[in-house]
Amino acid sequence: MTRIIARPGAWRELSEVWRPDPGAVAVIGDHTVTRLFRPRLEPMVDKLAKDVHFLSFPPGDPHKTRAGKERLEDRMLALGIGRDGLVIGLGGGVSLDLAGFVAATYMRGIPSLYLPTTLLAQVDAAIGGKTGVNTSHGKNLIGAFHPPLAILADPEMLESLPEAEWRNGLAEMVKTAVAADESLFLLLESRTKTADIRSMACPKSIRRCMTVKTDIVRQDEREHGLRAVLNFGHSIGHALETLSEHRISHGEAVAAGMLAECRIAEILCGFPRSESERIGTVLRGIGFDLRLPFDSRRILETLRTDKKNRAGEIRMALPERIGRMAGNDNGHTLSVSPELLKKILESSAPARS
Repeated sequence: MTRIIARPGAWRELSEVWRPDPGAVAVIGDHTVTRLFRPRLEPMVDKLAKDVHFLSFPPGDPHKTRAGKERLEDRMLALGIGRDGLVIGLGGGVSLDLAGFVAATYMRGIPSLYLPTTLLAQVDAAIGGKTGVNTSHGKNLIGAFHPPLAILADPEMLESLPEAEWRNGLAEMVKTAVAADESLFLLLESRTKTADIRSMACPKSIRRCMTVKTDIVRQDEREHGLRAVLNFGHSIGHALETLSEHRISHGEAVAAGMLAECRIAEILCGFPRSESERIGTVLRGIGFDLRLPFDSRRILETLRTDKKNRAGEIRMALPERIGRMAGNDNGHTLSVSPELLKKILESSAPARS
């Protein structure tokens, strides 16, 4: 099981989780993250390995592709990194997804470590072993489960994040709270009224979010059931990201997806309208618009490729109450008819086309 160290100075504990005597180390992150953190990380890694290579790629979801993965693998092969190698994923969700997928398939699988540098990565993307790349058909449709040996989540690495990155992480914290922890939602809700959204991501709420997701993953490592609840907001959210060619941020897409899926849950599983409104208030307080930016036809077409679909049915993880999801006896997802989806999607006027 992945070891998680989440506290100030976590990176300084690399030696505690290091694979003994790796033949070579590939540190994989985007250009921006590598430039920012290489001076801090390189001296630590150099003490632990003889051969260290920093491999970077252009930032952003459009570069989390099969072609991008192939370029990284070819560089590793050219450097002679063997089966005794080690991959360090450095950065946010895109970097960790890509680095993890490289580790999962390189030489049929080599170990990895994650150093998440965004709030989104620390509370969500780093945890659970999901790796993958995007295609023109949708997000993360090609990938593998490959848990890292360890995750070192240092809150000091978040200090320079722009506000947009804080919002991305907070969207995932709200998702986790609605899906599995009412007390976490109450904590986030109580801090929404402050002028500084960063106060919502206090150490207590970050640790709680990580614990909740880790507990769910332990019970269902490969998403055969319970883990599906963590996809709340992501069916519609991933469709928005795909349609926008990833110009819409993950947090913005998932936030809009959560509110729309709450409306579906009101009809299918009795989710109270008052709780939908509470969730909407928190998300707007973080700074999200929440209007769907594409027409219902295009969103429906994209939803048909969602990974949760079964036997041609569109299936979604939907809340029954804040902190509790529906569908426990049916794979933790519910079938949603195209007619109901169309009705809900059309109820939110496009913010842009």
